[in-house]
Amino acid sequence: MSHDYCGFAPSHSTATSLFYTPLDQHYHPAIYARLQQLFSAADWDALTAYLDSLSNAHFRTAGYLIGERLLTTVSPEVFWEVALRLITWQPRAFTVTIAKAATPRLKAATLSLNDEGFIRLATALATEQRIIDRQKILFQWLPAISQPATMECLFERMGVNASRRRIDFLLHTDGLPAAFVLLRTLRFEEHDRDYLTAVCRQLIHRASTLSQTQGKADSLSFNLASLLRTFFDLPDIRGTFSLAIQPYELSRLDTDFDVFTRIITRV
Repeated sequence: MSHDYCGFAPSHSTATSLFYTPLDQHYHPAIYARLQQLFSAADWDALTAYLDSLSNAHFRTAGYLIGERLLTTVSPEVFWEVALRLITWQPRAFTVTIAKAATPRLKAATLSLNDEGFIRLATALATEQRIIDRQKILFQWLPAISQPATMECLFERMGVNASRRRIDFLLHTDGLPAAFVLLRTLRFEEHDRDYLTAVCRQLIHRASTLSQTQGKADSLSFNLASLLRTFFDLPDIRGTFSLAIQPYELSRLDTDFDVFTRIITRV
């Protein structure tokens, strides 16, 4: 699969503008006005100094205004510069805020994983000391991705290259793109049948747990476990599966997302 495409698919929903009133508990006119001044001046050293001077309550208000208002309309260059400054300065306070702010913009294609600013941010986070920050970003963005190539691109950009590390994320991400990328990634582990069997059992357990606790049928996880059992020939995976796959259907399952989607969703 080509990794040239690193954009989130555009959202078909209409974005809703955020309007703040004095009744909004997150709105503080003086803080907002000062933040606007600092953003207009692009004075990021002064921004962090100002944030550092605030009380805990006002710091939280400022973080909310940055994520929910100011970062929604700035240029990609400004967005990623602010992201780099704030995440590396106060990761516990700003990593999730920035990741949430980026999600709708990535989907609307007003930000891209190909932006130089994002690549600089990803490089700064590609250390063991920043693993928690990378995890927070990945868990926020992976469910929003609609194209497998974008998902693989994100892993590469964030320095998550080991197959089992990717699989850990994918097993906690719902949706067809994650299921497809999981199949593709498991190809790197096909020599370890015990590991493949354990992944299948985890999928079955996830589906069973969801059914018991929430009363929802997780047919995708069950069907994916059935598909993996057939694809990798895992006789130790036993159970009654409604998805039946013919041998001739296996050849394109891990290379064609449309074929994969058609087969795994046909029951």
